[in-house]
Amino acid sequence: MRPTFVLPAALMIAILMGCGVSLAGETEPGASTEARSAWQVEKCEVFAKALDRILARMGTDDVSPDFIDNNRAYIASGCLAPVDACPKTPKDIEIANGLTIATMNAGAASTFSPFRCRQQN
Repeated sequence: MRPTFVLPAALMIAILMGCGVSLAGETEPGASTEARSAWQVEKCEVFAKALDRILARMGTDDVSPDFIDNNRAYIASGCLAPVDACPKTPKDIEIANGLTIATMNAGAASTFSPFRCRQQN
């Protein structure tokens, strides 16, 4: 029986990233529509249309301006940029929930959306 060598996950990821392999299958931020897969384009279109529909229905009162701006920046990047759209108000959270459901219903993973609230130093 041959001995088995298992690389730690962090080392494997570092090796793959160093070789230019993207684990998510995404293209680089700012890539043109032609360079992105049809699925990447479709997910972003679903996200953009859902944001427009939700904002038209709910309005923007009590929505954090930076939450809307960061979602728009995410869309402008082709839904590839590492944007942090942190929902802060109850209405932000309601919009984030609606967007997550819309994209998941279209087949995207819940991690597709840019909803992150990183701790600021």
